[in-house]
Amino acid sequence: MARLDTARVVQSLASSWADELLDNDSWPEIARILLALGCDWPAATELAAMPVTSETAVLDAVKRLAEQTGREMGGLPALYFWDTVCGLVARAWRFGVFDEIDAVYRMNSLWWQIRRLDRSHSQGLQLIWQGMGLKEMHDHLDVTDEAAALLIEADRLVPADSVNGPLCETVLHAVG
Repeated sequence: MARLDTARVVQSLASSWADELLDNDSWPEIARILLALGCDWPAATELAAMPVTSETAVLDAVKRLAEQTGREMGGLPALYFWDTVCGLVARAWRFGVFDEIDAVYRMNSLWWQIRRLDRSHSQGLQLIWQGMGLKEMHDHLDVTDEAAALLIEADRLVPADSVNGPLCETVLHAVG
């Protein structure tokens, strides 16, 4: 795992703390996975050790995690939250966590959260919309090849070697 690339992904996720796009109860598990990957940011260590999730304590620690990973990134550009989430769907598929059709069904679930956002804002939003469309087409056609092509494109939204399967699964569960 490339720690700097992992920092970019985590910073993207943690920066959404004010919008609470991730379920707060999931942050301690996300932090435990990060620690297992060798990412020892103090806020991740604190989150991983939280025995009982207090919304205020979790949000404070997630805010610090966003700051700590942001500092580690230096001058690298930040990743947009929905690009990261879309990329994690694709990366989970690449890791064999689920197949192409399950992946577009997950994108369809994400569509319900992003449907009012401007699609031109990011490639991830556009790909989630396309995934939702493939899910709809799947009811009548075999879209496996089209889904695989979309997922290959979406996989490029997160840096190579930045995440593992368990982190993808935990984050995607936390998104909804």
